[in-house]
Amino acid sequence: MKTIQFIAILFLISFTSFAQADKFTTAMQKGLVMIDSAKTPDDYTAAGNYFERIATAEPKQWLPQYYVAFNNLCAALLGKQDAETKDAIYDKAMQYVEKADALIPNNSEVYALKSYITFMKMAVAPQARAMSMIPKATAFAEKAISLNPENPRAYLMKGQNLFYTPEMFGGGKDKAKPVLTTAVAKFENFKAIGLEPNWGKNRAKTLLQQSN
Repeated sequence: MKTIQFIAILFLISFTSFAQADKFTTAMQKGLVMIDSAKTPDDYTAAGNYFERIATAEPKQWLPQYYVAFNNLCAALLGKQDAETKDAIYDKAMQYVEKADALIPNNSEVYALKSYITFMKMAVAPQARAMSMIPKATAFAEKAISLNPENPRAYLMKGQNLFYTPEMFGGGKDKAKPVLTTAVAKFENFKAIGLEPNWGKNRAKTLLQQSN
């Protein structure tokens, strides 16, 4: 009798775990659909708020934290906010990508996103920040590449940073082109895993075309 009860308890625990995992996956998939259909800053803000609720409910999962950061980044990129507001949004994005980093240290996707956020925060006040933040963004991109040489977003970030960095500071289209060529090639072979990041292919192609 005790054996039967024990098996029943194990079954109940397993069933509950699977149900919770399925609920998480369904919620995340809904959020990814929101990202895919987003076109405006408000759309990305709404998606960011949605993932923030998931992140609160699932504090041990790194992907909700990542997507909060990504959506806030996109909202600031597309928005026409003043510099102070943009800074605050980028700070929030960095706060959440750091949370993702704490949950899954040394992840290439996380470091690629860190690079993106850092470079865009620099662009809010380039004269004051370029000397300190361009090297930091570059270092994040290089680390993303070293952590996963097959991650196309890591090369995209390095190439994009070079593309928008003046030649006098070691950037320029000529230096960006070979890195962006690699990014596009990596995207052709890249296969996203489950709920993990799958953005950037069109951006890489556009920047490469503009590098010619």
